[in-house]
Amino acid sequence: MKITEIHIYGYGKLENVRITDMSNFQVFFGENEAGKSTIMSFIHSTLFGFPTKQQNELRYEPKRNSKYGGNIKAEFKDKGVAVIERVKGKATGDVTVTLANGLVGGEELLTELLNGLDKGTFQSIFSFSLHGLQNIHQLKGDDLGRYLLSAGALGTDKLVSAEKALQKEMEERFKPSGKKPPLNEKLKELRDVYDALKKAEKENSEYERLQILRDGTEQKLSRLSEELFNFEHKIHQLTTLERVWPLIIEEKQLDKKIAVSGEVDFPPNGLERLERLQEQLTPLMARMSWLKDKEKSLEALAAEGKPDEDMIANESRINAQLEQLSEFNQILQEKGKAQQKIEEVQEEIDQINSQLNTSFDESKIATVNTSVMVKETVAEVQKHQQQLTDKKKALDAAFVDEKNTIEELENAAAQVKKDLLDKQTKAKLLQQLQTAQGQEKLEAELHEINDQAKQIRTKQTTASKQKVAEQKRQNLFTLVLGILFLALLVSGFVSTQWALVGIGAVGLILIILMSLRSKAPHLTMDHHLEKLEDLQQREQEIKAKLVDVQGDSVASIQPMLEQDEENRKKYYELAARIDQQTLRYERVIQAFEEWEQEQRQLLRNQEQLALSLALPEEVAKGKIYDAFLLLERLKQCFRERARLANQVSMLLEQEREMKEQFESLSERFLKTPFNQVHETAILLRTRLREEIHKQAEYRGSMDKLAEIKEEIAQLNKELEQLKEERESLFALAQVEGEEAFREKGNQAMEVNQWQSRLTEIILQLESAGITGRSELDYEKHPSEVLQKVSKEREEIKTQLDDLRSHLSDLKHKMSVLEEGGLYGHLLHKYRQMKFEFEEEAKEWAKFAIAKEILMKTVDKYRTEKLPKLLEKASEYFRFLTNDEYIRMMPHETTSGFIVERKDHTLFLANELSQATAEQVYVSLRLALTVTLHSRFPYPIIIDDSFVNFDEKRANRTFALLRTLTENQILFFTCHHYLLDQFTEEEVLYLTPTSKQQVN
Repeated sequence: MKITEIHIYGYGKLENVRITDMSNFQVFFGENEAGKSTIMSFIHSTLFGFPTKQQNELRYEPKRNSKYGGNIKAEFKDKGVAVIERVKGKATGDVTVTLANGLVGGEELLTELLNGLDKGTFQSIFSFSLHGLQNIHQLKGDDLGRYLLSAGALGTDKLVSAEKALQKEMEERFKPSGKKPPLNEKLKELRDVYDALKKAEKENSEYERLQILRDGTEQKLSRLSEELFNFEHKIHQLTTLERVWPLIIEEKQLDKKIAVSGEVDFPPNGLERLERLQEQLTPLMARMSWLKDKEKSLEALAAEGKPDEDMIANESRINAQLEQLSEFNQILQEKGKAQQKIEEVQEEIDQINSQLNTSFDESKIATVNTSVMVKETVAEVQKHQQQLTDKKKALDAAFVDEKNTIEELENAAAQVKKDLLDKQTKAKLLQQLQTAQGQEKLEAELHEINDQAKQIRTKQTTASKQKVAEQKRQNLFTLVLGILFLALLVSGFVSTQWALVGIGAVGLILIILMSLRSKAPHLTMDHHLEKLEDLQQREQEIKAKLVDVQGDSVASIQPMLEQDEENRKKYYELAARIDQQTLRYERVIQAFEEWEQEQRQLLRNQEQLALSLALPEEVAKGKIYDAFLLLERLKQCFRERARLANQVSMLLEQEREMKEQFESLSERFLKTPFNQVHETAILLRTRLREEIHKQAEYRGSMDKLAEIKEEIAQLNKELEQLKEERESLFALAQVEGEEAFREKGNQAMEVNQWQSRLTEIILQLESAGITGRSELDYEKHPSEVLQKVSKEREEIKTQLDDLRSHLSDLKHKMSVLEEGGLYGHLLHKYRQMKFEFEEEAKEWAKFAIAKEILMKTVDKYRTEKLPKLLEKASEYFRFLTNDEYIRMMPHETTSGFIVERKDHTLFLANELSQATAEQVYVSLRLALTVTLHSRFPYPIIIDDSFVNFDEKRANRTFALLRTLTENQILFFTCHHYLLDQFTEEEVLYLTPTSKQQVN
């Protein structure tokens, strides 16, 4: 969207104002009260409606004009030119939208043009003001980091405001260390009642003590009964002989006791029957009470838990759809893998382009010939290049070797020359030798000198011829090199390539030095002339000495002269070898010239190949075959990327179809807006399970309710029957009340025990074969063991009687205590207050959950969407700071950002200078605008947001804004010094008048 014309009928103090021919970067300059804020508000109001009287924004209604509103002409990418007119009417004004094709509409058409964008979002993303930067001045510490994070997410501090509002609501209800909030007060009251309840429990501890004693007594009764049974069994196990005499004695004693006690009229097993009745009555009564409570709860539960029959009827359809979730996950995985592979392939494409220093795309790479013939040609060129490289290395080594050999030979020749005898010394020795030798020897020496002179003259003639030929060849070589280096020197001066100038100058100097060296006297010729002169001199000396020859000893002089002669021969041989080595050195230099010609030809071939393959020349001079292989791989990458893109399209279509199916189920059964497939699947599965569970619980509740009612009726019958049986027992014992019945029962039980014991003894005696008692001697066979066991058994029985009596007393005392009501009253009050506290705590929890959801949403934004935004924001921030800071990253543990400087030092937002923090804010806002450009290509409105920047920062900021060519920039300012950044055509001057016509 680009605004091209503004016509204000009446808005604030502006009347009949027309602004035409607005540029892509439009600057509105004017002093205070010139109407800058009025024009900004007019743009917002025309696009999104006039502020209502209930809102805090100014309405800018004209004071002296009945007309209120105006129109804006704007260009839309898809719809063309549209005129948006809004005038006074309903609360937000009446709007009319006229398109270039003649279509006329209202708010719906305007909403369609704006892609559903509302005023708040537009102002948050596309409208800059000094207020946003002033907020940065007022924040410190982590608040600054959270504010910048909010600016990167929404463009404003709404996230920070929402977080603070939720925190305030939570603190108004509860503070961990507060006293006045309602939850704190109720918590204190609840604790007071709880303390009183605990105190009542302590006062009622007697009841708990009796409960403990009752349980202990019942356990002891059970244990003693078991011990009694064990003792009787033990007696039965005694041997027949050990049991006979005590049983007979006991039989007599029991007969006496029974005769004394007589018959007791008591129902058989009366006490046991009474205990059984009591034991049956107690649980039945408790069961009856529990069943009645259960009946009430089940009726309430059945009323509340009635299931959704529609969802249960569609259970198979929902399950079938949920079974496709794995297929949906597989589609997502395949799509993710394909997209990741596309990124990897793209990264490889970028890497190859970077390696080749090229920018190939699909169309350009298709034109490159990578056939087998071209590949073979490239391989041959690279092979030739390697051969030349190897040849260069060999020539370099040969050059060093030949040069070193020459230097070694020259050093050896110089050393040998030092060992030669000088002329005077040698002459003196020869004179002495000649003096010592006779005339014949002098004559022989004279003859030898003549022979040597002839040899020297012969060598001198040969060396002269060689020197002339060598001089001609050296002059030719020097001339060629001189022309070459002179051409380099002149070419460097002409093209101002000083490297060529330096090479040419150095080459000419070397040629001059070589020329001077070639003109120096030849070392071998000098030696020949010197020796010839010596021989001539020696010849004269010998001839002079022949006149007067004296015999003398040559033992000491002869070796010295022979050694000197040997040294001279060695010196001459070294001189000859130096000449030969010089020829070899010159052949190496010739080979260098041939190599350079081949190298130039190779470079021409490489340049031609690079041109045909669309490669840079520097790549051709390197490993061109490797570059050719990279081109082949690049073609494969582009084909692979196209294939993966088709695969992603197919997967996206499958994903869309499944989403529609899940969305249909969500709208029908969940009654909530569709969010994500996985979330919807989880909600559907959970809801289905809940409804199935509800159905099962509902049926179970109804079945249990029927069973409980039936059981209550049955229990009533059983209770009545048990009470009747207990009264009949009292009647049979001819007593009234349980206590009298138990006393008589104990007496009857004792007699019955004697009779039972007597019967047992008779049976045991009969089983042992003892039938006649008269024959036994009672005093002769006593059994102390059986007497002791019987005594212990009687003690246990006595303890059992005492424990039963004690148990009855305990139960009576507990029934008395249960009639009290203080503890129950406090318990009821505590539960009521606890319920009220939990209800208010739920209200507090709503805000706590909302805050948690907000923070999780922020965290999700930081991990999923923020990295792409930060990549663009880092690019802008790096530009604004002139590469002083290289990137921004979200903080791992707290809110806000980490900024990395070019020396890789990390800073939190609150550690930055004020101006740098503002640059972070601007980078985030612009990155947010560019990120949403594809959906919201709207103008960016800036109201003097850079007045705190110095000149360099402001210049870079405006340079960055000029790169945003897709968005129109509307910049409002009252600072004249900022106008230097713009052309006259971009600046619109506003004057503080009530009416104006601006063109």
